[in-house]
Amino acid sequence: MKLSKKIISVILCVIMVFTMSAVAMTANAKDDVTPVVFIPGIGQSQTYKYDDEGNEIASWNMLHVNTDFASFSIIDWVKMIRLVAGLVVTIAVQRDVVSENTIKGALEVLFVDHLRKDDGSFVNNVVTPNYPCPISGYNEDARGIFDRRIPCQALVDEIGEDNVYCYNYSIFSNTFENAEGLNDYIEDVVLPQTGSDKVILVPMSMGASVVNNYLNLYPDAGRVEKIISVVGAWQGSSVFADLMLADFDENAPDMVYTDAIQQIGVDAMTGSLINIAARILPKQEVDNLLYDIISAFVKTLIVPNTSLISLCPPDRYEEFADKYLQGEELAETKAQTDSYAKAQRELKERLEYQQEKYGTELYFIAGYNLGFGGGSGDFGFFKFFETQDSTNSDEVIEISSTAPGTSYVPAGTSFSDEYKADPSHHVSPDGSIDTSTAYFEKTTWYFNKQYHELTNNNIALNLAYDIAMNKVKSIDDCKDTYPQFNNVRNLKKLNRYLGDAEQVFKLGVLSAEDDAALKKAVADANAVIANTIIDPATDDKTTENMRSIMAELVAKYDLATEEVKEQLDYDGLMRGDYKPASEPDKTTVVLTSVLGATAKILTLIFGKKGFGDFWSFIF
Repeated sequence: MKLSKKIISVILCVIMVFTMSAVAMTANAKDDVTPVVFIPGIGQSQTYKYDDEGNEIASWNMLHVNTDFASFSIIDWVKMIRLVAGLVVTIAVQRDVVSENTIKGALEVLFVDHLRKDDGSFVNNVVTPNYPCPISGYNEDARGIFDRRIPCQALVDEIGEDNVYCYNYSIFSNTFENAEGLNDYIEDVVLPQTGSDKVILVPMSMGASVVNNYLNLYPDAGRVEKIISVVGAWQGSSVFADLMLADFDENAPDMVYTDAIQQIGVDAMTGSLINIAARILPKQEVDNLLYDIISAFVKTLIVPNTSLISLCPPDRYEEFADKYLQGEELAETKAQTDSYAKAQRELKERLEYQQEKYGTELYFIAGYNLGFGGGSGDFGFFKFFETQDSTNSDEVIEISSTAPGTSYVPAGTSFSDEYKADPSHHVSPDGSIDTSTAYFEKTTWYFNKQYHELTNNNIALNLAYDIAMNKVKSIDDCKDTYPQFNNVRNLKKLNRYLGDAEQVFKLGVLSAEDDAALKKAVADANAVIANTIIDPATDDKTTENMRSIMAELVAKYDLATEEVKEQLDYDGLMRGDYKPASEPDKTTVVLTSVLGATAKILTLIFGKKGFGDFWSFIF
């Protein structure tokens, strides 16, 4: 009897186990999602510096300049004094006497937090953390940074924050260490925590170089279900090669003497000051000093780290290597960068291998029809470089890199009528790119005049997330929602105004009429945001309407006050967007006029030369 009971108990247990397994399998099938791993671009990862006790003393997302003068050693001060003294003497004798080594020494002091020891570790206690968890496990600060730099709430709502990860790295890092780190992150963190055997990778900008090298080093890992590239630098960017090789546009030296200097975002008064100050040294001496600064910067910060070398296009890599990677002490560095340049050249074959052997789906979202520095103004200084007027880009990376294989003519120009008439060519409406040459044409989307900074274009990002959620598979099945050659949308201002409107509603001070008017403006704005087919004119009109009604309410209810700021713990309503245009400061107006006139007079007298150039010509 006891034996029978035991047998029955065992049978029941087995039945229960299989029943529970079946239920669990059904549940998993229903809720089964592939985890998404973002690989950010430049400026999207946060780096922290700690003291010896582990206390945070600084953080940054790009460059960090060491201004803690109290921490300078005697040697540090000597290096800085040498630079300052050299610059003073250079001005006095009108000849560049500042050596590259002097500049390098000062850079080592100012950018010490980016320097490495011989063993590869950083000189100071500097960390770019990779959190061993999905974003659901982030602390408040880390989550806030992630949400601001990679806004993906639509994706989080769909697949859950437990399935969204981010692989961080410093822009001053090692390309191979980053690729190895991504592999470890996938194998040791993401897959064990999610129970999945695949991941979806979303590389953004420079993140594409990390993914490319990951596929280069681990071609048979077989872990990637999809790659969704968002303006990815798969084959570098010519403007970064220009920067590292000091290849300036032939007109660049003259631009510092003219109004063109204001194209990099400086105001009229500052621009005029630069025009005047640039004449202190002869033009050739300015060129010499500038070339030494760039060379010292590359040798000090880029060569030891290599991550930025991955942004050098393969067709310009040999020139870079010949200039900077010679000598036995750099043999290992060159071996790595040689390998990555080869990986760039073999990109198509590598991606096709993943597609054919492991079924990896490949998607690309890119911007086009801008010259380098020709968009938002944030990268205006790129206009000084050689390839700025011969490219077709998102103002930072050319279209042939973000949408690999795409043929183009310079932004603002068009292929010939004969070329466009060929039915095998698929030319954009503006005539500047041909999508038929793209490596993966059916899964590549192009946004007209899309700036490289995508965090404010909700449509491009929503497209990426819909691809991740299997709602979009190719350009053919979303023509009514994400049409090819869609326009650009920048929601930065509109989102800001909507945030401010929320604060106004919280105050509870509006009349019924004003409350209704603001609610209608908010509804109109949200309708624009929801519309995936971008009409720039409608976007601009809606944004101005939001700004206008907010300005009226701020003035009517006297909301731009310190009391309101204190009450809401929010300073949005203090912004100048909502305040009546004030009379410009008279002193500023006078100085701007005087300096502008002076700069123009000096141009008439001296031309595009330094004072020393002119006098040497006269005498």
